[in-house]
Amino acid sequence: MAVDYQPVYLLASGMLLQERKLGVVSNNLANVDTPSFKRDLLTALSWFTDGGQKAPTTNPQEPSNNFVYPVIADIGTDFSQGALKFTGNTFDLAIEGEGFFAVNTPQGVAFTRRGDFRLDVNGFLVDVNGYRVLDPAMNEISIDHGEVTIDEEGNIYVDGVLQGSVGIFSLEDPLKEGRDLFTGTPRASTDFKVRQGFLEMSNVNAVEELVRMIDLTRAHEIFSRLIQAVDEIQGRVNTLAV
Repeated sequence: MAVDYQPVYLLASGMLLQERKLGVVSNNLANVDTPSFKRDLLTALSWFTDGGQKAPTTNPQEPSNNFVYPVIADIGTDFSQGALKFTGNTFDLAIEGEGFFAVNTPQGVAFTRRGDFRLDVNGFLVDVNGYRVLDPAMNEISIDHGEVTIDEEGNIYVDGVLQGSVGIFSLEDPLKEGRDLFTGTPRASTDFKVRQGFLEMSNVNAVEELVRMIDLTRAHEIFSRLIQAVDEIQGRVNTLAV
């Protein structure tokens, strides 16, 4: 008697989805203390054959042989504001509200909410990766020695004299690149305040993510047990058929 792969394939699809969700949650938890990290969210949808009709073969490598099974739709980003933490450092900047800083990377201009900046040996404002921070005109920012203050609009003063400003941009269709960089179509942001001496923290809630991890682990175990049960039943059916 031929083995019916339908139940195993459906259950395996569900188990794989839980594994992918666990990967996303684990990454969120790993970055709970990363400044400005925005948590990822996985969305899923159901794929089904036309009319819900089973295909004539049972090849498990052919998705159309299954009635309904879950597939990953997208891994998106939660852009909600993280808490602001006071550091007192001159070049630590946090954006309260809408917007991103712009930095000049080897691959081109990218955007970030992470504002633990510093001055490099040449006096340019750079991020943790050494990428130079850009002003509203997408020019690199050079700051002279002196007492530096940065107001809520991002204007940079050295010993009370205006020297430049930090560019704050809104993004259309933002796409995460790595841990804290984003790409997208920029435009000048208006609904923001720059906070000098503060850092925006991760928007990951560790307790919520841990609860999700426990739930996903249990769901994964259930799918695994069901696959084992189906396999045992198929084995018994084949034995009786012989």
